[in-house]
Amino acid sequence: MATRRLVLLFDGTWNKPESNTNVERLRRLVAPRDDDGNAQLVNYIPGVGVKPGVAHLLGGAFGYGLSGNVLDGYRWLCETWQPGDLLYLFGFSRGAYTARSLGGLIRKCGLLRGNARGSVARADVAAAYAFYRDTGSKPDDPAAVAFRASHSVVIDIHFIGVWDTVGSLGIPGTASWFPYARKRYQFHDTELSKIVKYAYQALALDEHRADFAPTVWTRNPYTVKPGETLTSKKLEQIEIEQRWFIGSHADVGGGNARDGAGRRPDPLPDLPLAWLQRKAIDAGLGCSELLLPTADADSGVPRNSYREFMDGIYKEFKPPFDRLLGTGVNEKIDASVWQRWLADGSYRSPPLVRALADASVLIPADSVLPVAPPAPA
Repeated sequence: MATRRLVLLFDGTWNKPESNTNVERLRRLVAPRDDDGNAQLVNYIPGVGVKPGVAHLLGGAFGYGLSGNVLDGYRWLCETWQPGDLLYLFGFSRGAYTARSLGGLIRKCGLLRGNARGSVARADVAAAYAFYRDTGSKPDDPAAVAFRASHSVVIDIHFIGVWDTVGSLGIPGTASWFPYARKRYQFHDTELSKIVKYAYQALALDEHRADFAPTVWTRNPYTVKPGETLTSKKLEQIEIEQRWFIGSHADVGGGNARDGAGRRPDPLPDLPLAWLQRKAIDAGLGCSELLLPTADADSGVPRNSYREFMDGIYKEFKPPFDRLLGTGVNEKIDASVWQRWLADGSYRSPPLVRALADASVLIPADSVLPVAPPAPA
């Protein structure tokens, strides 16, 4: 049987195709077949809050609809997957959180077996989700092993690629006065597991909203055994990189019509999109064309999302927040950041200044740019 590619993409909060985020742009770049002629099946799921009325408000404030998006993606995979298929998951913002949560669901429950027609009952999907929500059992516990043996097919996730997963629970804007919203999503498992082969995340250096703090991949304490370190064999089996780019949240994930100086279109999202596309192509995804950012893409002006958010109301209640680099696994700074640093003396992102002082992130060899020697005295 031919090896197909199943490509599942989750957009960010309030984002749909016309939002033109990097999720939608990548969807348009995926070819019907890969370079070897294998079919590529694509499923795009809009972000939470795209429905009008109260659902729009609840989706934005509390992530209402996130579980529904996870279940929509899961059921599609259960009914579509065939032996030999390779799974690619993509997402931005809460869509990134959704993609990663789906990975946790697959890790614990596998993919449900369909009936003779290949369909899966909604009640069975709901039962699997309820088991996933049970934090009393971990994926390697006997109960989870028995569940997969009885109900599911165990698969690997070939590739996860995300843009700027936000918030400690992936739920920006969830206020302390509504604790139910956070409790509702605490069961989600967004960490990497041994079933993932490739994992990449693009992160925003210049996002200053505290409610949009990034959810980086780290090592879960309960998986670290005596004698293991963060660079142990288990982690080395996963190709993982988290790379920082110029810009605010939407400068990395896309969706802005213009950059912070009014330039149309915003050139900054091209950089993380091109990076993630190349990683996916290297991992076997077929694309109709290769995105090539313009030579001056790194000169785009980041949007001041902190001042603009909620028509300026947000900044009246919360102070600006600087992201912290070096808290996740294998963080790197993109070469475009250093190019901007050398070309523009006014660009000094506070998180980067602090990271350089602490030596808390890695500088890839190909991003170390030559600097002219000082003129002779």
